[in-house]
Amino acid sequence: MKIRPLNQADLIQARQLWEACFHDHPAFLDWYFQTRFQPEDGLGIFQGQRLLCDLHLAPRQIKIRNKIYPSAYLIALATDPAFRRLGLAKNLLTYALRHLAAHRRFFTFLLPFHTMFYTRLGWGIYADHRLYLLPKGTFSGHSLSKALHGHDQSDLDFYKNDADQKLLEGIYHRAMESRDGALVRTEQDWTGLLLDLHLEHGRTWLAATNPKADPQGYAMVLPPSPATHGRPLLRELAYLKPHQTMGLAQLAPYIPPGTCAQFLGRITNVRSALEALPYPLLTAELVMEIIDPLLPENSGLYLLNLTKGRMHVSRTMGLKPAVHCTISALAALATGSCSPQELVNTGEIALDDDLLPVLDALFPPTTNFINEYF
Repeated sequence: MKIRPLNQADLIQARQLWEACFHDHPAFLDWYFQTRFQPEDGLGIFQGQRLLCDLHLAPRQIKIRNKIYPSAYLIALATDPAFRRLGLAKNLLTYALRHLAAHRRFFTFLLPFHTMFYTRLGWGIYADHRLYLLPKGTFSGHSLSKALHGHDQSDLDFYKNDADQKLLEGIYHRAMESRDGALVRTEQDWTGLLLDLHLEHGRTWLAATNPKADPQGYAMVLPPSPATHGRPLLRELAYLKPHQTMGLAQLAPYIPPGTCAQFLGRITNVRSALEALPYPLLTAELVMEIIDPLLPENSGLYLLNLTKGRMHVSRTMGLKPAVHCTISALAALATGSCSPQELVNTGEIALDDDLLPVLDALFPPTTNFINEYF
């Protein structure tokens, strides 16, 4: 068996493998494989010319701690049903992480089919994955406004929109300026999102004080289905003012079948990732031991030296570590999805007692938001 990047001649097999493992609309796959997917962004395990397992490394830019990084969204990890339980997926993920590190993509993320499969391989919690169930009958602008604004005295109402892509892009961009974790969506990202919404017979509504006023937000709503017990589904909600999303607190969260409640993130190269992050203007030094179950080259002792906000990381030997940390916990620290104390409580970090304030200062928790599927 051989692992290599996909090429144009592999596209038919790549689509067939996707169709064998997932259940996406044919029109979406037409768009994805003809327009969105570039073969060089895929990796596969081959037996001769037969594709047994593949993975798509979708190039993305991601916002972590108010800084934009080149990244990759790992999607469509698929194994031929006849070759499952042979460790092919694990081998391909290992190859993919090294491939990304070599191309200076130190952070990567995914929406897992099974959280534990990835966390035991070094992925950590990155952000909650939340859709929301709306009350039955909520599939008009007035009823949507009542469901989302009924208890906050908002003067906003929802009006039907014909999915003006540029308008939605502008609202999303401004709404995400104050939030960490979000994808920097491209025009292609928006085209795919709106196509997917259309294929699922969804609608887009604009939030404004009246039909002629400048929109203050939008809502993407999917129609009722048996899976949602006859209730519409709020696919995405974005406002120019973050406090206007408070109406979500009164809705029931919903996790679609085949997905999990969290997006997961991972670090591909410890030294490069830690040096790339922004830090407060502090001076500190500590020795950290990292344990990576998938990439042994990441495991070991690191000397972290922060001088007036500039981090220098070097490998070291013979020094006593003050912090013991799994690679999944390091991802959670780096992205701010968990506080140091939370990770100590779960046993993913062990440290000297006097170092907790230092880690709190270096890696303060934040609330990440991401809402992507491909």
